[in-house]
Amino acid sequence: MKYVAPMGIPDEYHEFAIAVAGASGALIGLLFVAVSVSPDRVHRTTTHAEYHTRASAAMLLFTNALVLSLMILVPGSTPGGWAVASGVGILVFDAAATRSIVTAVRHRRGHWSSLRMASALLVIAGFEIYAGVRLLTEPGNWDPLRTLYYVLIGDLAFGIARGWQLMDMRRISLFSSLRTLAHGDEADAEPEEPAKD
Repeated sequence: MKYVAPMGIPDEYHEFAIAVAGASGALIGLLFVAVSVSPDRVHRTTTHAEYHTRASAAMLLFTNALVLSLMILVPGSTPGGWAVASGVGILVFDAAATRSIVTAVRHRRGHWSSLRMASALLVIAGFEIYAGVRLLTEPGNWDPLRTLYYVLIGDLAFGIARGWQLMDMRRISLFSSLRTLAHGDEADAEPEEPAKD
């Protein structure tokens, strides 16, 4: 019986993977800068859990995007198995992050709104595993790769949002901008609270 090598990913998908690999690599470097700018916040009792969870989530998502995009560029490879493994890894991190958030809230060192981050990670992991399983079970069908590419876009966008919060610029966001439009500058006059979300 003659061995048939698996069909590699079509070339038209490679340019996007190259762009994601470059962007995620640059964002990982910027994340290191963001964390090192204010190392004292890592040790504050009131922000330790949230800061650590956000930084870890951003690093996880950027690394996920980098690894998957590089796997797509390996000749003759299919990223299905990597997507499933990475999705499961995100689920494990999400479970640990949720437990950390709940513990911080019970000790009055966190906010329930941080669970929105856990929900977003759950959605990302779900779509990533779905795309990975389809890539494994439907060889030669590259439609699931488009789903995986949307996941990679979500990785970068969500990771950037978490990195932005690490820079303590949480008030300059979509929701705070809408509040300013609705209520004027008085929203900015309110005393700052620890970062939520």
